[in-house]
Amino acid sequence: MTRALLSSVLIAFLCLAALVGNPSPGQAAPKSKMQRLRVDYRRFLDKARTPRETISYTLEHSKWRVIDPSAGKVETLKAGERVVFVNQGRTALYVVVGKDSLEKVGANIIASHIDTPSPRLFLGNLTKGSQNVLVAGAHGGIKGAHWLRRPLVISGQVIKADGTALDIQLGEKDDFAFFIEKRGNGNYQVRVGSVSATDNSDSWPSFVGILNTRYGINADDLRSSELYLVPKAGSRAVGVERMMVGAHGQDDRVNSYLAWRSVSEIKGTPRRTAIAWLVDREETGSRGRSGARSRFLELVYSYLLRSQGGAVTEARLHRAFAASQALSADTPACVNPNWPEVHESKHGPLLGRGPAIFPGTGRRGKVGGSQANAELIAKVLRIFSTAKVPVQTAELGRVDEGGGGTIAKDLAHRGIDTVDLGVCVIAMHSPFEISSVKDLSWTLRGFGAWLKN
Repeated sequence: MTRALLSSVLIAFLCLAALVGNPSPGQAAPKSKMQRLRVDYRRFLDKARTPRETISYTLEHSKWRVIDPSAGKVETLKAGERVVFVNQGRTALYVVVGKDSLEKVGANIIASHIDTPSPRLFLGNLTKGSQNVLVAGAHGGIKGAHWLRRPLVISGQVIKADGTALDIQLGEKDDFAFFIEKRGNGNYQVRVGSVSATDNSDSWPSFVGILNTRYGINADDLRSSELYLVPKAGSRAVGVERMMVGAHGQDDRVNSYLAWRSVSEIKGTPRRTAIAWLVDREETGSRGRSGARSRFLELVYSYLLRSQGGAVTEARLHRAFAASQALSADTPACVNPNWPEVHESKHGPLLGRGPAIFPGTGRRGKVGGSQANAELIAKVLRIFSTAKVPVQTAELGRVDEGGGGTIAKDLAHRGIDTVDLGVCVIAMHSPFEISSVKDLSWTLRGFGAWLKN
C-alpha cells in the first residue's frame, strides 16, 4: 500500500471515528446520571400520557408480580418480595414487603396522582353530519385559552359492544392533528374535519370512518369511550444545557414517575414495607372507584395483613394505618416570572432549588385541606438532609390568593401521618409545564431515602 493511499485510509478512518464518537447535539448520548434521568423521564412522558398508559408503562418496565387483592385465596408474602396491586388499569400500588409486621410498624408510602388536566371528548349521538366538530369537556382545572388552536391528538380507550377493549391513538404518528377552535357553555368545540356529509365520502374519510378502518369501531361504540386530547408535540429539553424539561401533564406525572422509580430501585429488604401509590382522579376531587377516596388502599392493606397471618379486623387495619407515614407527592406551582404576585414572596418554591415541602393544603384558612404536624415535617427534613437533598419550605400560594388540594387529606383521613412534598413546575396546568432536572435528581434520591428509612 503506498504512503498516499495509507494516509487517505487513515484520514477516512479518523473521520468515521469522529462521526461515530460525536453524534449531533440533539442526539448526544447521555453521560451523567442526571442526563440519563432526563432521557428516561422524557421517554416516560411521551409514552404514558393517560392514566391507563401510565399504569401499562410502569407494569411493562418493572415486571413485578401482579396480585388481585380481592381474591379469596391469599398468598404468603415473604420479606423482600416485590408485588403490585392494580385497580381497573388506572391505579396501582407498588409494594416491597418489609421485614417487620405491617400492623406494628406500618409502611412508608409515597402517593401521587397520574391523571392530568386535559380536555375529554363527549362522543354520544354522533351522526354522519356531526363529525367535523366534536365536543369536549375539561378534566381538571384547565384554562381554555391555553388549548385554542394548538395541534392535538386523541388518546385513550374504547370499549366495544362485545366487551373488547381497544387502545386508541389518533394523530400522534399521523401527518394530521386536531384543534380546539372555540369555547362555549363551559365546553370546547374540537375541529376534526372540514368536508361536509354531502361531499364524496369515498374520497374524504370521516372521523368515524378512519376509526372504523383502523380499529373496527362504529359510532355506537364511541358512546363507551374514554378519549382525551393531549398536545401533539412531545416533551422537550429546555435550555441550551438541557437541564429543564417541558411537557404537558407534569402535574403530577413528574412525582409519579419519581415515586415509581424510587420503589423500583430499592436494594435489599427494607425494615418497613415500602409503597408507591399511583392513583387516578385527583384532578377531579379524587372521587370514583380509581381515586384516593375509594377503598382500594383498605383492600390492599387487608391483603398484606392477611398474608402476614391472622384474620383482618377493623382494629388491625386501623393500627396498620396509624403506624404508617406518607409523602403526598404532588406538584406545587413554582414562582412564575410572569405572575409573581400570586405567590407569598418568602415561601414561593423556585425552580431548581430542590423539592418543596408544604405543610398545609386547601384554601382560605386551609379549608378543605390537610395539615401536617411538626414532628413529621422534622422527620422528613432530617431524612432528606442526611441524603444531601435540599428541601424548600413552601406554600401553594399567597394567603387568600392561591390554594389547592392534594390527596394528603384522603391519606390523613385514614389515620396515616401525611405531608405534601414534591417537584414544583412553572406554568402548572398549561399544555407546556417546565420542570428542573436537578429537582428530579434530588427528589429521586430523597424519595429513595424515605422509603428505605
